[in-house]
Amino acid sequence: MAAITVAAVCEGKVQAAVGRRRGRRVQIRQLGEAQLPEGCLTGSLQVDPAALQSALADFWQDQRLPVRRVALLLGGRPFVCRRLCLPHMRPGRLRGVLRHEMDTAGEIADPLDDYMLLDRDLRRGTDTVLATRVERGVIGDWAELARALGLGLVSIDLAAAGLIRLVRALPEHRQRTFLVLVPEGGFLSAFLFDRGLYRYAARSRLREPWGTPGCADEILQRVSGIVQFYQTEKSSHPLTHLYFGGGADRELAACAPGAAALGLQAQRFPDSPLVQLPEGWSLADCLYTAGALMD
Repeated sequence: MAAITVAAVCEGKVQAAVGRRRGRRVQIRQLGEAQLPEGCLTGSLQVDPAALQSALADFWQDQRLPVRRVALLLGGRPFVCRRLCLPHMRPGRLRGVLRHEMDTAGEIADPLDDYMLLDRDLRRGTDTVLATRVERGVIGDWAELARALGLGLVSIDLAAAGLIRLVRALPEHRQRTFLVLVPEGGFLSAFLFDRGLYRYAARSRLREPWGTPGCADEILQRVSGIVQFYQTEKSSHPLTHLYFGGGADRELAACAPGAAALGLQAQRFPDSPLVQLPEGWSLADCLYTAGALMD
């Protein structure tokens, strides 16, 4: 597989990974990230396109990133996502069903729908999918920005899809049920995986700044709520781990005792021999971009 540059842009930050997949392994030869100008983005919704374009142009130049074969990862506002379990059907008919299902998720002018297959149950004849809806103009704005930057855009995907692909590709997680917490600016994204399969995600704004005791308390409240929600599902697979993405080491240390009281082992998302990283980086630092290279 030829090398590709994956860039995740969301909540005031950009991270880019340059790498390729070789069999079951991913080799990442370059990683870089930078803060974006305040106010240029809300989630992945462009608020100040000129400032955003200038900042990304500087980032590409400073990091000396390739401009060919670039994949963008976006998230937060303005995407609407739903996990659906549906009878197995041909892709054309499935897209029609998804349009109907997503119509109930809220009004979006000129919607663009897509989906990601999460699981296929041959015995029951069902497919579990992550359906996504976004206003078509939002994707058009990012495609136009890529053209203005001279980037050879090959795809635009959800940042969360990178994490889902990563967990799916790592055999050590297939028998575990766990939460993954990813800091995103002033927000926290939480993902629940049941024996390695994506089940649920929640994204919430944090009232307290990162690195403060109040922030750790907020995180534990969110985790406790998700644990209670999962327990109502009466699954036979108990939650055992709480994984933190990069940039939240203080919160990890502060949350560990409270997580233990909930029956969870708190730690950074572990490295994997299937993902080769540049020196100084860990897998927890690049969950979205490394996962996108797994596809």
